[in-house]
Amino acid sequence: MEASIGTENEAEDDHYDSSYTTAEGTTGLKIVIDLESSPSTLPGHYIQSAAPIPSRPSRDLITRGVITIENARKYQRVYQDRLDHFLYGPLGDYSNATFEEIQHKSPILGTVVCAIGALHSASADYESLYREFIGLSAAMSFSKTNVVDDVRALCIGAFWMSDLSSSLVSLAVRIATELQLYRSFSKALQGDREHYSRARLYYLVYACDHHLSIPYGRPPITRECEAIRDVRKFLTCKHAKEDDARLVSQVLRWSVCTNVYDTFGADVDRALSDDDIPKVRRFSIALDNLRVEWGERFTPNAHVGNYPRKGVSIQYHFAKLYLFSHALRGQSSNQAQPKSWDTDMELYELANSAILSAVSILRAVVSDTEIQSFLNGLPTYFHVMIAFAVVFLLKMSTRFSNAFQMNVQEIQRLMSQLMNVLRSVSKTMHPRHLLIVIKDCLENALERNFPMTDTIFNDAPGFPHTFQASEPNQGYRGDLFGDDTLNGYFLNEYDFLVNHFQEPAL
Repeated sequence: MEASIGTENEAEDDHYDSSYTTAEGTTGLKIVIDLESSPSTLPGHYIQSAAPIPSRPSRDLITRGVITIENARKYQRVYQDRLDHFLYGPLGDYSNATFEEIQHKSPILGTVVCAIGALHSASADYESLYREFIGLSAAMSFSKTNVVDDVRALCIGAFWMSDLSSSLVSLAVRIATELQLYRSFSKALQGDREHYSRARLYYLVYACDHHLSIPYGRPPITRECEAIRDVRKFLTCKHAKEDDARLVSQVLRWSVCTNVYDTFGADVDRALSDDDIPKVRRFSIALDNLRVEWGERFTPNAHVGNYPRKGVSIQYHFAKLYLFSHALRGQSSNQAQPKSWDTDMELYELANSAILSAVSILRAVVSDTEIQSFLNGLPTYFHVMIAFAVVFLLKMSTRFSNAFQMNVQEIQRLMSQLMNVLRSVSKTMHPRHLLIVIKDCLENALERNFPMTDTIFNDAPGFPHTFQASEPNQGYRGDLFGDDTLNGYFLNEYDFLVNHFQEPAL
């Protein structure tokens, strides 16, 4: 099997003919004048690199003894038969390829597929494959010969390799932009198979970028271009399938979250104003509409069961928690100002909605064994959001339990059940899996700051004109993360997560 992705680069090289005039100087740049291009073509279109680019050295995993061929095939099947389907098929045209075919066509793609498969097989081979992938990725940073399959490999790595994710996704976005994947949208709508694959990959890049930016308080790099604004039209392509509908629903959800980020910014010390509250309501309605539109659309998947449908629901709660947690902004800082009674009541309602969203996330995980089976397979974004829900509820329970309507006893029970689930699931995981680190940190925080003997229930708490942190519960010891156990993982304010690893630059 020969996959078609990546061949457009060769086609572009053969495209130069008598309609082109070129000139080269000592700058290492080549000016190409295309006499047949549109007068509206941007100036940068004509500037290309003229420096000779050395070919990449061959990196055969098998002949150099990095892993055996038997293990390579095993890891490739683990990824291809299950993990790839959580993310709508990043392998694209390689979805039915053998390891040998993938490795021959794209060594970096073959390497990352094996690495992610080894990670989810708890294999010691992951370490050597991890180092191999870093070497291949680093070589791409200044290369001018990157191709579409390189973007595919970087996205796969970014979704699951938590300590490399930021570096990988930023490189993927840059290369995707250089390859102009975003421009394939219009030709994909016209039925072009190659451009359909390119446009689809751009949506994966967009989703990956947003998975690894907004939850960490960072602005996404990808823009709301035409391909994103009109993403629903992508489903009219004659090549579109159900996985594309899942991908489109993901893009739509992240587009709403991008608007939330752009509207309210990243400053967690700035409280919402009176004018901000109607905007939160409108964003909430947009998320509700997306859930109605996509919630019952998907059928069971042969590889990942009911994840397509259940994933819509749990990601809806993730997005709602992100949105409504803005109501808590500024309330623990010295900048909090008294507000009108009406504004206080609005913020009170939004904050309680955030609590309900966080509780819904925990309930979904502890009550559904199928969702539990997904945990050793889902990309790191899901683990990060589950952790954020726990940390959010911990902070609300210890600092604001008297200000909001919270069934602390139920929250304690859910947290205890969640920890039992995480302990059980993580028993068979690779030590480098992010969920193991999250489990250990959450367990420590719960033991130190939230004794399971507390049984507080606030039926109808009074509502102050500004949020006031309640007196710490017995067992609360200073800052919730007084020994910095989780400070490197989670914001100490009511926003999303900060970078959880010091990521090595590629």
